[in-house]
Amino acid sequence: MRTLRDYFNGLSDVLEKRAALGGDPVENIDVGTNREVICQEFLEKHIPRRFSINSGGDIFGVRGARSGQIDILVNHDMSINFEANHKIRAAVESVTAAVSVKSFLNKTSFQNALANLATIPQCHPGVIHLGPLKPNLDRYLLTWPSLYVFAFDSVDPANFGEYMTEYYGANPTPLNRVPRAIVVNGKSLTTFLQYNIPGADLSMSFDAKWLQTGNLNAAGRGSPLFWMMHELAKGLTWLDDLYLDYGQYYTEVYG
Repeated sequence: MRTLRDYFNGLSDVLEKRAALGGDPVENIDVGTNREVICQEFLEKHIPRRFSINSGGDIFGVRGARSGQIDILVNHDMSINFEANHKIRAAVESVTAAVSVKSFLNKTSFQNALANLATIPQCHPGVIHLGPLKPNLDRYLLTWPSLYVFAFDSVDPANFGEYMTEYYGANPTPLNRVPRAIVVNGKSLTTFLQYNIPGADLSMSFDAKWLQTGNLNAAGRGSPLFWMMHELAKGLTWLDDLYLDYGQYYTEVYG
């Protein structure tokens, strides 16, 4: 019987080979789109059934707030859908995760990913209602939606902390819009776990000391894929006691 290690290591190898077939980024303008599809298909086959995957959509919030175009959105099933004209839009309260996909992470592409994810609006507390046995709403808003940067190759991940410190120093960003993980397929996993920071709140500034970075050996090359699925599945723990009240949006539009 194959182990889960074998399974996810094999998946990492498949993603790498499919990305190589995606084309030469110098000559093929579709290479980025091809690799977004590869990442999307991986997620579709492994996320919990209560989640759905959408690509190339934007996220909106109250008072007309809009994100940039996000490569991949993971939505839960407690939300109204907005899918007319094959243009995906999602209320931020309905998003479990957002993923920025890059072929190669260098300083420019990495900071572009950070900037794009930072455009995601904040949830409106009046829209989200949690059951009485759940942790408080601030805890939910700190950790969901979870954000990820997924790349197929990169510069030395030891540089990521420097890139993030420089970007967030010049562009103050709420702590919940810092990516939870930077995954470089088969090579490295860098995490920033807001929920493990003592006393964390949205006003806290980014600090690279909370980053954890590990380069992978061959035996662990699939571990970031497994870790990412594990993190996404944590979103299920909230759903049975989560209710979204879209009255705030209705009043804003039709008041």
